[in-house]
Amino acid sequence: MSALIRPQPRPGVLAIDAYVPGKSAAPGVAKVFKLSSNETPLGPSPRAIEAYRAAAEHLADYPDGSATALREAIGRAFGLDPARIVCGAGSDELLNLLAHAFIGPGDEAIHTTHGFLVYHIATLGAGGTSVVAPETNYTANVDAILKWGMDCPDAAYSGTALRGDATYRLRGRRGTARYLGFQVMAGIESTANAIADELDVGPDGSIELVLSARPHPGNWMPLTDRASSLVVRQFFYDWEAEEPATLEIECEGPPHGASGPEPLSPAGVARQLEAIGTFLEASVAFWLDVEEAGRAQGVNVFRRPAALTAMGAAAENVSVWGSWELAPDEALVIEVAPPEAVYWSVSLGNHWWETIDYAARQSSLNGHQAVIDDDGVFRAVVSHVDPGVANWLDTAGHGQGPMIFRWLRADGAPVPTTAVVALAEVGTALPPGTARVGPDARRSTIAARRAGVRTRFAR
Repeated sequence: MSALIRPQPRPGVLAIDAYVPGKSAAPGVAKVFKLSSNETPLGPSPRAIEAYRAAAEHLADYPDGSATALREAIGRAFGLDPARIVCGAGSDELLNLLAHAFIGPGDEAIHTTHGFLVYHIATLGAGGTSVVAPETNYTANVDAILKWGMDCPDAAYSGTALRGDATYRLRGRRGTARYLGFQVMAGIESTANAIADELDVGPDGSIELVLSARPHPGNWMPLTDRASSLVVRQFFYDWEAEEPATLEIECEGPPHGASGPEPLSPAGVARQLEAIGTFLEASVAFWLDVEEAGRAQGVNVFRRPAALTAMGAAAENVSVWGSWELAPDEALVIEVAPPEAVYWSVSLGNHWWETIDYAARQSSLNGHQAVIDDDGVFRAVVSHVDPGVANWLDTAGHGQGPMIFRWLRADGAPVPTTAVVALAEVGTALPPGTARVGPDARRSTIAARRAGVRTRFAR
């Protein structure tokens, strides 16, 4: 007789600690009203009590689980389509619905250290993996969460929305970042570029730049009628020593007849939320298509250099990218003689075109951090396990993804050579004088990278 087989919950369910809604305490206080849990010391309103009493006469009726009457009333009040409204018993139910709709085994969901506990619970309940993003001073750190389009690991990006028929004045201090560039965008396409080192900068580092359709004396960038945003890039070589620029921008000449931003409305917010969803879906598909198109041209090789301004890259930034894919016991050896350049770097990403964590991992190297061999060649090793080489590029456990060299204002854009070798044979694949590091030195390097990223993105 076979033993009785007990049903098993999906992975992650048994790791869930019970969530107690509204549980809170304070020293010397008998009763705590937790506003974040919709508690109030004032009690319900008289109108709410009246509605409860009226509903009590129909408690024997089976309730409408889709809350049709409520959704229709919300739709009438705010001009929304009731079919696009989802009602639930608090955010707990809605978050669990979202988790079960979009998360499954092998999927990851990101939330911050002190975010709502249900994020973690709903993710585990759906069979996914909960990923905790660090916070800064108990505040959500967007830079620890948002990854898009292989952002440069040495960069601090900032920007603002623009209108082509307005005039803007940007002013501030240059700082000491290796590179400071300004780019006007029309959607994802670049329409104008300016480099701080080619502008008039005061002896004290002060800088001023006008953006408008009509030419202005001094530092000026043209705006076309399609202009939608300004992107500011700062690239840092020495993460510990270089100081970021401090900048502000003001609209000096608003468009004729403009009276300021339109006030928010429920219908407007609904359109914005829908646009966010559309953008997210389109972005995932776009970068997956980019990666698959690249992989179709070959894996573990680099392709021809290109200035990808149509995809948002700065005109002076020539990139050479390829796709890597390695088994656990394999390594990729990269070799290139770097040209003279204001800035150059190499970085790894995952299959979704997100840069691999460059604070806790050495997944990138720039011209200041890299060790160049005596023959003038930069040699790096991509692998899942630390090979003890100074120029190691850590995959963080990912099996495949993009790899990009950025040659910024360089004398040339060489295409690196590559070779896949057994991880155990990395030592023989490199010259005898290759710089090596031990575990203590690697830990020191990672600590310095963490400190540099914290400084760069300080709030």
